[in-house]
Amino acid sequence: MLDVVRSQGTKDTYQRELRALVLTFFENFTIREVTVGRIELFLRQQRAKSYSRAKHSRTILRMILVFAVRRGIIPRNPMKETSRMKKPPHTPKPLSPEQIAAIRLASSEWRTEKGGTGPRSDWQVRDLIEVMLATATRIGDVLAIRQCDVDLDADPPRGNISGTLVVHNKAGVHRQEHPKTHESNQVIGMPPFAVEVIRQRLALLDPEETEHLMFYSRVGTPLAPYNVRRTFRGIVRNAGLEGLNISTHSFHRTGATLLANELGMRAAADLLGHTSTSSTKAHYAEPDRTVKSEPAEVMQRLAPPE
Repeated sequence: MLDVVRSQGTKDTYQRELRALVLTFFENFTIREVTVGRIELFLRQQRAKSYSRAKHSRTILRMILVFAVRRGIIPRNPMKETSRMKKPPHTPKPLSPEQIAAIRLASSEWRTEKGGTGPRSDWQVRDLIEVMLATATRIGDVLAIRQCDVDLDADPPRGNISGTLVVHNKAGVHRQEHPKTHESNQVIGMPPFAVEVIRQRLALLDPEETEHLMFYSRVGTPLAPYNVRRTFRGIVRNAGLEGLNISTHSFHRTGATLLANELGMRAAADLLGHTSTSSTKAHYAEPDRTVKSEPAEVMQRLAPPE
């Protein structure tokens, strides 16, 4: 199977994922020995670790098998005969107020001690956490906010989500001129706690450099999302929340859940840039299970006459 992988000429990213996810199981098999039964066993082992891992592994292996069929190495793609993977039931989990408080405290204390390892904190991830909480947007979209994208003198103060950071092997990290989805391209009102953070960030910039990113590396280049996520994982660990599946995407879910519960699912979908509420409800906003008195008051109309 290694020969087929090399001949496909996949990008470095896929090469790494192939070795980490697929070749650990199939390295000693030829491509013709990748049978339906072996694929099923492989996916079961991956599924035992996580559904997302199994799904990604399946996609990578399918790409290799499709390539082998097109080159006439194998007559058919055995992946087509494997069982369909069922996605497990999923309930979006927002951060609790206690968890948010713990993350805030850990981010304010990140690498502030004397004699610690690594460079001293420049507070960027701490500030980034506040803006992500305030906007419920993806990390790449927030990292792509420029000085010209915010208007703190407007009523209400607002930020324009008009791009995202992407990573390419050759070009490195650069700003893409539109967010992940075109529906995400929107102007968002900023709550006061985020306005104060953004004002402090803008004070560090030359007002004439309107295209300058609000968050940037020590040499003025875009911050790599994977580096920010790595720092965030350390903050979560220091907050005593390791193992709870908390990531930067948790701010996305937290904001969506709050808006859905207070203003309705449509308001949450609009902020997240979703054309329908089904995706918001399925992946981002936790259902509001509090018992409300209004339905019981309405149903009381069906009571028997006194």
